[in-house]
Amino acid sequence: MSIPKFLFVFVTCIFIGGFVAKQSVLLAQEAPMSSSDKVFEEPDIMPIYPGGTPEMHRFIANTLKYPEDARARNAQGLVVYTFVVEKDGTLSNFNIIHRADSLLNQEALRILEAMPPWRPARHKGEIVRSETYVPMYFRLNQHAVASGNPVQVTRNYSKTNPEVIENNTIYTIVDKMPQYTYGESGLSAFIAHNIRYPREARQEGIEGRILCSFIVASDGSISNIEVVEGSNKSLNEEAIRVLGLMPKWIPGENNGEKVHVKCLLPIDFVIDEDPIPGIPG
Repeated sequence: MSIPKFLFVFVTCIFIGGFVAKQSVLLAQEAPMSSSDKVFEEPDIMPIYPGGTPEMHRFIANTLKYPEDARARNAQGLVVYTFVVEKDGTLSNFNIIHRADSLLNQEALRILEAMPPWRPARHKGEIVRSETYVPMYFRLNQHAVASGNPVQVTRNYSKTNPEVIENNTIYTIVDKMPQYTYGESGLSAFIAHNIRYPREARQEGIEGRILCSFIVASDGSISNIEVVEGSNKSLNEEAIRVLGLMPKWIPGENNGEKVHVKCLLPIDFVIDEDPIPGIPG
C-alpha cells in the first residue's frame, strides 16, 4: 500500500497579513526595553516572526517531520500552542490549548522551540513580554481539511444546513481567503456594535480573549461557530452569539471555485467603564 502524501498547513487569523505590514514599519524603529516583567496580551504592537507570516510558513514547512507512527495510523488534526515572546525575542512558556494526536502535539512543540527569535512586542514605546499563539494543522492528503473537536466548545451555531458542511471538503488555506463584505474595519465595527458584555462578567471584572473558529460556506453563509480557546462561560457564549449574527461573507476560492473555508477569529472582551452595581436584594 502506498503511503499517502501529507500536507501541513499553518492556520492564521483572518487579517494577520494587514497587521504584519503595519508592525514591520513600526518595529524598525529603536525602542527601549521595559523594566517590567508583565506579560501583555494586548500590546500596542504585537510580536511578529522575522520576515512576517510568509517566512514563518516557509520555516514550518522546511522544519516539519511528520511522525512516521502518526502517519501510519492516519493521525491528523489541529494543534494550538500559546507562548510568551520574551523581550529578546526568544519563545518561552509553551502551553497547549488544542490537542491532536500526542505525536503531532510533540512535533508542533518541536517546531516552535526551533524557531529563531521573534521581533518582540511594544507597548507605550517600550519593548515588552507578550503572549501569542500559533495554530498548526496536520493533514494526510492533498487538501487542508478542517476536522477534529476544538477544546472548550460551548455549543455550535449554524445558519446553514449542517449536512452541507458534512458533505463538502472544508479548507483552511485557499488561493483567495474569505473576507467580511465591508473589510476589516467593518468587521470590527459590527462586533463592537453588537457585543453585549454579560452583566455578571462585567460586575466581577472578568475580561479575556475568546478564540473562535467558524466556517464560511461557498455561498458566504456562516456556520459551525465554535470556541477554540475560551475563558468565562458567559463570554464564550456571547462571542458565539455575536458571530452568529454576521451577514454573509465574500466566500473563499480555490482553483477558481468557491469553497467552504474554516477561519479563526479572536474576540477581546475589555471593560472600559465602571462595573455595573449589583441588583439589590
